[in-house]
Amino acid sequence: MMNKYIRLNKKHSKRQQGFTLIEVMVALFIVATAISALMLKMMSLVDDTVYLDQKTIAHWVALNQIELQRISNKNSNKVLSEQKSGQEEMANRTWYWQIKPVKTANEGFIQMQVSVSDEPNSNQPLVTVMAMADIYHRR
Repeated sequence: MMNKYIRLNKKHSKRQQGFTLIEVMVALFIVATAISALMLKMMSLVDDTVYLDQKTIAHWVALNQIELQRISNKNSNKVLSEQKSGQEEMANRTWYWQIKPVKTANEGFIQMQVSVSDEPNSNQPLVTVMAMADIYHRR
């Protein structure tokens, strides 16, 4: 009787060993799908990081131009009256900036719109910063 139980158990254990081809294929499909989704997410994160890096540096360029205009205003006590543009080297790249003066209701104030792009004559700036300047602060 014990001998019969051992034989049945051996037959049953041989059938349970390993995975079927379908089980392996399903597992591979799940792993491949998960890896593909993870790779797409990683590529998106890298793209976002590069974009934020460019935007940060462009913002610094815009702030530098605003500060230069304020220094010029402090020395001359005159506000910007016409559009200016130029380029600046920062972080081993050339940045193209443009300052547009926007008239305000008060004659002594001017609003400066500074746009920065990484391409010359671009219609799509990376950053646009607004600032105010006046002629009343000089002592």
